[in-house]
Amino acid sequence: MSQAGQPMIETAALTKRYGSIVALDGLDISIPQAAVGLLGANGAGKSTLIKLLLGLIQPTSGSATMLGMNATRDAAHVRERVGYMPESDCLPADVTAADFVAHMAEMSGLPQRAARQRANDVLYQVGLDEERYRLIRGFSTGMKQRVKLAQAIVHDPQLVFLDEPTNGMDPQGR
Repeated sequence: MSQAGQPMIETAALTKRYGSIVALDGLDISIPQAAVGLLGANGAGKSTLIKLLLGLIQPTSGSATMLGMNATRDAAHVRERVGYMPESDCLPADVTAADFVAHMAEMSGLPQRAARQRANDVLYQVGLDEERYRLIRGFSTGMKQRVKLAQAIVHDPQLVFLDEPTNGMDPQGR
């Protein structure tokens, strides 16, 4: 667990290569416990960095620490404390928003009844209260973005990664 004064995220010479393509090259950062935005041009390595920090992909070299834990070795424990809204559409079409978000809450360790209640709460927070029992297949792109946000925060994480969170959302939904 991250201690007061200790960086929330830290990397040392973090590198990721895909064959001859260098996605991230020797990144050294120290991010304090605060709200932080990660900005960069397309292809700069932002999504790669997030996936490395979550232990979803392995670094070619270097290391990363999140919340005081090794992002590679302790990846499962890191993900218990972190919410992630991916850039890509990864939602099941034949499930309701309420069922999907509740399932993600259960996957994060919440008991079934608490998961269902928490799913309803976060779907309300993201503006999908009235649509929560509709199949995701009928949702607009902006509504799907809101479902992804809801699943990222349903387990009340210490840290949330939002990868391109406003893609496809109308100005009112942002």
